[in-house]
Amino acid sequence: MSENKVQMFHDDTVVRNTVIEIRDSIESYEDYYDVFEFLPTLKASDMLTINIDCPGGRCDVGFALIKAISSVPCIIKCVVTAPTYSMGAMLAICGDHLVMEEDSYLMFHDFVLHDFGSGMSGKGGDTALYVNNYREVFIKRFNKLCTPFLTKKESANMFKGKDIYIHDNDPTLQERIKRHFR
Repeated sequence: MSENKVQMFHDDTVVRNTVIEIRDSIESYEDYYDVFEFLPTLKASDMLTINIDCPGGRCDVGFALIKAISSVPCIIKCVVTAPTYSMGAMLAICGDHLVMEEDSYLMFHDFVLHDFGSGMSGKGGDTALYVNNYREVFIKRFNKLCTPFLTKKESANMFKGKDIYIHDNDPTLQERIKRHFR
């Protein structure tokens, strides 16, 4: 695992207090191996903070991280420390609390298709079939995770090509947090 991509810090004095820092593009499962191994060891009494400053990245890896993070029994605080985009924005709202530091924002947009060695190639019809099926899964996962932080209208507009920016000083931020988080 690259030390620059993800770092974890532990303070085991009374309860385990862990900070995970996600500071780079989400590119491969290997970059998060330690995170995937660590998360299932958390207990309800532990504390987890995820600091996020992320330009986004691969949806498959991001969705796996979201699933792993969402399954831990402890309270999770996500802190957006700088402008955070795409899959990074989705990660930021998968916890129990959201903190946006000064001059940070979240940017949501429709998925970007990358090959990343997946072997996706072929006839136009094959490629269109792949994209349409992937789009269906992405929309379902996106809406499950991002609603009600984003309204249904915002999500629909996003899937028509509009990017959604939520700044730390956005007048709707506190209402979004109230309706989205437990």
